[in-house]
Parts: sequence; C-alpha cells; structure tokens
Amino acid sequence: MARRWSVHSRLPRWQVPRATATGRDMLRRCAAGAVLLLMSWLLAGCRVEHLLTAELPGAAGSLMVGGTVSQVFLSPSDGLDRVSLGVVPPGPTVRRAVDSLASGATLEIHYAPEADPGYPDGHFHDWPAEHAWLGELVGDREIGQTFVSRYPNLDGITLRVATFGADLSPGEGQLREGPAVPVRRLPVDGERIIELPGGSTVRVEGSAEGWAQVRLEDGQVGYVELSQFSRLPAPSRVNDRDVVLHLYREGEAEPIRTATINASEMHDNSHVTFRFEPLPDSMGVRYRFTVASPESTPGNAVTFRYADGDVYPDGTRLEGGDPVEGDLIFRPAYSEGEPLVQVDLDRAVLSGQTQALEASFAPVPDTASRALRLVVRAGHAPLPVTWTEQLPEGGHQLQLSGGQEGPPGALVFNVGYRADLDVGALVAGVVHHVGRAARHDPAFFALYGVALVGTGGWLGWAAWRWRDGR
Repeated sequence: MARRWSVHSRLPRWQVPRATATGRDMLRRCAAGAVLLLMSWLLAGCRVEHLLTAELPGAAGSLMVGGTVSQVFLSPSDGLDRVSLGVVPPGPTVRRAVDSLASGATLEIHYAPEADPGYPDGHFHDWPAEHAWLGELVGDREIGQTFVSRYPNLDGITLRVATFGADLSPGEGQLREGPAVPVRRLPVDGERIIELPGGSTVRVEGSAEGWAQVRLEDGQVGYVELSQFSRLPAPSRVNDRDVVLHLYREGEAEPIRTATINASEMHDNSHVTFRFEPLPDSMGVRYRFTVASPESTPGNAVTFRYADGDVYPDGTRLEGGDPVEGDLIFRPAYSEGEPLVQVDLDRAVLSGQTQALEASFAPVPDTASRALRLVVRAGHAPLPVTWTEQLPEGGHQLQLSGGQEGPPGALVFNVGYRADLDVGALVAGVVHHVGRAARHDPAFFALYGVALVGTGGWLGWAAWRWRDGR
C-alpha cells in the first residue's frame, strides 16, 4: 500500500551563546526539541494520503457493461475521496474519449455488510467441523448474543438453523415433468454439474438451504431445488411452533424490535433471517438479541449453530441471559441506504497514462475496516471496462446484473484516501495490544521490563559520568 505521510511542525529556537553551548546545553536543547515535536504531532495529528493498491492492477481483458457491474472490496481507511476505473478509451482525444465512453454512466459506492469478514457467519457454503448445534430450543430455554453493529440500517439477524430432517428423510424422489432440471454442485449458487430429464427418479440423501441433496448415478453429489420435485420422501418430523427473536440495545430491558418465524418455514441446515423494521442509526451501536420458542417441545423444535470458542471478540453468547463460552454463528442483516458516493462519469477525467477514468469527491468518513461495494451503471450506451485476475482485499470477484456470468476476476479499479491520523489513538492501541500480550506471557514481559530498566539505568549512569567528565 502506497502511503504519503506529511507531518508539519515548527520548533522555537533559543539563542545560546556559543561560549556556553556545552555538551550539556546541546543535550537539553535536543531534549526540548524532541518534546515539542512530539507535542505538536499529538495535538495537530498528521495528514495521511494513501491508495488501496500502489497502482492499478494489470488488465487481463475487457467487458462491455450494458446494465450494472459491481465489485466488493475491504476498505483499509477512512477518508475515501477518489476512485479510478479501468476502461478501454475509444476516441483519439481525451475529451472525445470521455464523452463517448461515459454516455451518462454513473459510479456509486455503497456499504456491503454481507461481505464483512468480522462476524462469525463466514462464507455462505462454509460449515466448519468445529462448530456445533446447540440442541433443541424448547420451553423456557432462551439463547442470545451481544454484538456491535458496524453499519447503518440494521434490519435483521441471520442465524444457521437445523430442523432435524423436517424437509425430508433419505429415500427416492421424483422430479416434476417438463424441462430438464439443473443439478448444482452446491445449493443456491453452485456451478451446474448436469441436467436431469423432467420426471426422472433420483436418490435423495438430505437437504440444505431449501435444496435436496441428491446422489447421481456416477456417484457425484449435487443439489436440486425442493420446488423441482413432484414427489419427495416424507419428512423425519414436523416442526410447527413459532420462534421469536427480540432485539435490545445493550443495557436496556425492553426490546426495540421483535421478529417471529414459524418453524415450518425454516429449512434444514440453512440460513434463516429474522427481519424487522430498519434502524437507520445502528452504526457503532452495541446490541443484544435473544431467541426463544416457548411452545416448542422435544421432537417439535429447531436448533441453532454455535462455536464453543471465542470467534467473535466484540460480543458474548448468552444462555438464559447469562454469559457463556463461545458465540452464536450469526450475521447482522442490513437494508441498503443511500450511496456513500455517486459520481457522474461524464465529468470524470480520463488518464492517458493509466487508461482509467478518475474522479474525486469530498472525503467519506466511516469507511475504515468496512466492506464496500463499487457499482458502475451504464448510461445510454454500454461502457467498456477492464478486468484483472488480481482480486482486491477480501478476494471478491466482479458481479454482473441479471445473473450474467462474468469473467473470473475483478474490476480494474483503485480508490484513494485522505484522512487525519489520530496519533493518540494509535499510541493507545499499541499500549492496549502490548498490555494484552503481557497478560498472555507475563514471564517474557517481566524479563523484557527488567532489560529495559537495566538499559535505562546504564544510559543514565553513562550520562552522569559524561556530565562530570569522568
């Protein structure tokens, strides 16, 4: 990451007679200068300018955007104030190139909370073996979790649920008559393995995310939407009681939002989102949520996924209102708000050196360590953009609108930042991390402290000897 640091400070100068400018005077003057420099740095802060990447990634190809193309990336800093988008300029002059390229196209930047890696629910298809199920949620049992909302417009909580075979039991299923039915390697968005003729009989082994897991004749395992079957094996059980989620601001006794889902609407081994009215001011707020199903009984209940280790340092798992080890596997859900940035690409500048449209805008706060989405919307004509095999921080590929399949790479783009660095917060963070490390290994840091004291004592003794000319 390319960074440019600029620290500006002015130090007063003392007039010291040349005859008395002894070594001791020089030492005092240097010490005073160092103290004043440190004070001015802490008080004024310093201006930091840097880029997401040192330079635009090399293009591997181009594509014509007729609708929209989006690119998710993890933002390292606050103060986002410029963007560069790789394009294929068609015109012989810069001005003609911009006019013919943009044709009313726009560029937007939004929050992308669904891609934030900071919550326990990671990649959609990852089900780590070290995670487990809590057991049936019945009667008076109440589970919960505290967390910090990192984005505005909180409007739901997503959990991982199991229904103990309430979708189906292993056996034989029959596809509906009609067109061929695609079989995917993973449910929802996995690649297609094969298409089976309508009306085919297939071995069903389980379900996930509302898709049946099927065993093909060649031994491969794939997934078919439950709605594509005319007949399925009977479910192992029936769950038909309400599951209720309450959301609280931490420290408050009354819920601010409530969401209810009947267990019959939940699918086995899947994600379920409890939706509620959005909270526009949710960024940075600490909440807790609880989940209960008072009318559920053994054999007519669901369960939720958790980790027995501390996979989410910003929150605590709750059981009956009391803190317990581990964390629920969850992710806050958010409704999309207004874009953080909206740029008319007709007004962008085409760089002949980088072959990119460049635009600047007022610095955007609250972008540090957050997932953002860059969205390019074509105008009156398709926009020729370039793509690269080099993925941005977070490893996300570009996405085209309308379910179109794009190239296996990312947009060629870059973003820049300008922000004041809070040196006091930086020092506090260093002290905090050193303190935490010291608690983990007190013996090492005790020896380290003794070494520092010894070194300081030796330097003091040497300075004293030098002062007295010994």
